[in-house]
Amino acid sequence: MASSIPMINQRYQEVVTNRTFEVLSVNEYLAVIDLHYDDGELDQISLDDWSQMVVIPPSEVYNQAATLALEDRAQMPWATDLDEAMQSDYMFGWDEF
Repeated sequence: MASSIPMINQRYQEVVTNRTFEVLSVNEYLAVIDLHYDDGELDQISLDDWSQMVVIPPSEVYNQAATLALEDRAQMPWATDLDEAMQSDYMFGWDEF
């Protein structure tokens, strides 16, 4: 049982399904939690469902892989520059020629 309070931007691993997810938001007024699973799926669960889940911090191997992915992205500054250039061209209509 999840006895902890879900923390925003924290990653967890559900023991039953062995799926890793990140908590995107916690709406205490509506009593719901927005989740983002590693496979891209977005989900919204109730705080009651959270209390029934068995969650643990993700494994050390997962944490190392996530750190490496962030480092790889930091070593590719041209990726964000290219995205910005493509978006700015689109906004000015240059893609039509």
